[in-house]
Amino acid sequence: MKKILNILSFFIVVAIIFSACKEDPPYVNFNKPRSIFDTTYIGAVPTPQAKEVLIEDCSGTMCNNCPTAAVIGNGIVAANPGRVNIYTNYPNIPFGGLTNPVNQPTVKSKYDMRSDIGKDIMNYIGMPSMGSLPTGYINRRKFTGNSEWAVVKDTWVGYVNGELALTTPANIDINNTYDASTKKLTVDVTVTYSQAVTGDNYLHLMILQDSIIDAQESKDNNGLPFYDSAYVHRHVLMDMLTAHNGDLLNTTADMTLVPGRVFKKRYEMILGTRTNNLTNPDPTPPRLSFCQWDLKHLLVLGLVTESSTTKYVLQSKEKEVQ
Repeated sequence: MKKILNILSFFIVVAIIFSACKEDPPYVNFNKPRSIFDTTYIGAVPTPQAKEVLIEDCSGTMCNNCPTAAVIGNGIVAANPGRVNIYTNYPNIPFGGLTNPVNQPTVKSKYDMRSDIGKDIMNYIGMPSMGSLPTGYINRRKFTGNSEWAVVKDTWVGYVNGELALTTPANIDINNTYDASTKKLTVDVTVTYSQAVTGDNYLHLMILQDSIIDAQESKDNNGLPFYDSAYVHRHVLMDMLTAHNGDLLNTTADMTLVPGRVFKKRYEMILGTRTNNLTNPDPTPPRLSFCQWDLKHLLVLGLVTESSTTKYVLQSKEKEVQ
């Protein structure tokens, strides 16, 4: 008995030591690597690009208030041509059934637009405390007076206008090529710094598909809910070329983010048949297929963000595939 007690005491002490010495884990990219080339050097200091603001619209197909958020977001984009980028995230998170595909007697979804990568993004930035949709993030900034990053749709215009007045220290240039014979998408990205930046910076590359026509719960002119079988889903998040939390740019201490610092990276992905591989999908309605790639409406959205603590988007840039 004494021997057993000694052994138990030993393990308790070890557990306490490891608990006391717990540190924040290092950055880990859990995605399968899609970057096939990267290099960095110091070049000429560029002229800063105009800052392009990012709106992340988190939505659901069984959410009759969500189309209103889409109208607000797309209106902001139209009012600020070339200065605002937006994407719609249908995360694989129940939100009380708001993200389920439509399954009504006369109107049913053709596709399941939920994604695990969308869920990972929301968990990374910070889930809204209200636990509902629609919600959004503006440049992933935690605005003064807010306890979280998520902001309601009625505040988007004001927050975007404030961000448009700022400058960016990082330029993003994206070049996309697609090989129809191999279905390979190649994305070349250049990030160039016009000002000095401290801390870690991350590159995020999202693949978006615009103009997906499918069912959506909405509201009519009298404010009554109805199901729209021909709703146009805009800028839908389909996948990512980087990790959901981004790929670290300055991976070593000597990669200082000084004026003229250049990072060049190339990513590749085969745009084959998309399969529904959601984890723990809701069993009702029956599982649907993902919508397939439509090259006419495919875009790549690039972001450079600050540390995983602030998450702030320094710059965003969107480029069509074709």
